[in-house]
Amino acid sequence: MSAPKINPIGNYVPRVTEVLRTGGIAISPTTTNYNLICDATNAAAVDRVFLVKRRTKLGPLPVSLPFPQMAAEYVLFPSWFDPAILEAMLPGEISFVFQQRYPFPDRLTCGLGTVAISCTTHPVFRSIVVGLGRPVAATSANLSGQGDIFVSLEKAEKDIGDEVDLIVDAGPTEAQLAGAGNRVNTIIDLTMDKPTLVRPGWVPLDRVLEFFPELDTDTEAYQQALLARAEEPRLAASGGN
Repeated sequence: MSAPKINPIGNYVPRVTEVLRTGGIAISPTTTNYNLICDATNAAAVDRVFLVKRRTKLGPLPVSLPFPQMAAEYVLFPSWFDPAILEAMLPGEISFVFQQRYPFPDRLTCGLGTVAISCTTHPVFRSIVVGLGRPVAATSANLSGQGDIFVSLEKAEKDIGDEVDLIVDAGPTEAQLAGAGNRVNTIIDLTMDKPTLVRPGWVPLDRVLEFFPELDTDTEAYQQALLARAEEPRLAASGGN
């Protein structure tokens, strides 16, 4: 049996944020996919997200902030980075990976010491994040291992609707209505030697290149570098063996 469902009309924000504030998880619309969301600072809620999605691969959870100006509270900027870039590109369906400043749960970061931050343009999801007043972890609301698929409300309910605490039904997403091919956030990693494309998505590369002309777009090489970074703590613990 699916979780209770509400429409984002009237004074719906307090109900959703109360669920998140008390460690619950919910399904919310975004501009692209329907997402599974929780309070990103709550370790037990983050654990539930991984459990509900059956997520076992290396897959840190990105977080959405209420306002881009709050980024410095949660992440560390590289010395070369101009924070004005965030205010120019956010809100927007793009995420930036930084070294973390805030002690997010290890499960959320997968022990990498980095976190992807964004600030959504979607009016419903944005109102939830602003209402909560702190970072919200958000990931596609489907079971892991299905590849790059579009997650509609119907798909989200079928996969995990009976394992969440609340479903926010705002109808088809903008990407669904537009038949758009890029149904995910664009992700840029700013913790490598130079800005690196993690994943193409909703925000086109031409827009990204306006701010990061030296962007490395080799996503396969990035994945190898990320796996090597994930191995570093294990090798250090074992003395390099």
